[in-house]
Amino acid sequence: MAQPLVKLLDRPVAWTALDPVAAKIAALWKKVLPTPLKDVLHGTFLGHPLHSVLVQVPIGTWTSAVVLDAMATVQQARGGDQRARHAVDYASGVLVATGLLGAVPAALAGWADYADEHEEQQRIALVHAASNAVGIALFAASLLARRRSHAARARGLALAGMTANGLGATLGGHLSYRWASGANHTEHVPHTTPAGWYPVAELADLTDGAPHQVHVGDTAVVLVRRGHEVRALADTCSHLAASLSEGEVVHEKGRDCITCPWHASMFDLTDGTVVHGPAVTPQPVFDVRIRETTVQVRVRELPGVPAADPITGVDPTA
Repeated sequence: MAQPLVKLLDRPVAWTALDPVAAKIAALWKKVLPTPLKDVLHGTFLGHPLHSVLVQVPIGTWTSAVVLDAMATVQQARGGDQRARHAVDYASGVLVATGLLGAVPAALAGWADYADEHEEQQRIALVHAASNAVGIALFAASLLARRRSHAARARGLALAGMTANGLGATLGGHLSYRWASGANHTEHVPHTTPAGWYPVAELADLTDGAPHQVHVGDTAVVLVRRGHEVRALADTCSHLAASLSEGEVVHEKGRDCITCPWHASMFDLTDGTVVHGPAVTPQPVFDVRIRETTVQVRVRELPGVPAADPITGVDPTA
């Protein structure tokens, strides 16, 4: 059963007809959102995509509203107390209204993320957004029906809205976990990079202020020289895996930073922290030392997480 469902959810990936619309929407969002607001909506300050946090409000309140609607329907069928049923309907209406309010910032954060995705991700995201828009409209209609005392209609509309939002949530999860939107694309670096110090370049060969790509085993590393100092980060951008060595070195907020060539994520060269999104995850850092004229780097291991076995013939403690 799982494979046919995956194939069904994957179908929007092939819908290239969505690309012109997707590109226009993405360009609009990039144009109208100032960088500080983008960083907030991406969740840069949080170190985690903000959209996945904010959607808990509409999902939670609307699910609760549908459960209360089911309780009210059962009470009505059994001829239960009318005042109690009205109280349940009122509580359900409050939850629906709360969900509608919460859907606004959740949608804004989602659109901000959408503007900096790959084409195939944007196709799925558009269908995801369309399904959620239908759900929002149905819940708004449900709230209006409640205000007009059409309880049965309101419950039916809420159930339909929950169905549409359920499909949207399923596509959102598919987008995140199968198509890696919002995922950290550098999580593997501390695990797969060989342990130990490795010579990667001659200091004289590094142009000051320019990024250079080198390798430690199969791990790409970006080096940036500043005078007699060299800084090193994982070359793969944590956002969507672009090569940072193709980006630009800039000075931002008093810090030397490197900018991703694809979506302009910016990272502090000293500690890999995110200065501007859409990235939310810091870059893995490599320790650097200079022996005579040779630049050597070593992956900075996570606490309790040893790096991969060193390359044959290398003493990791040297």
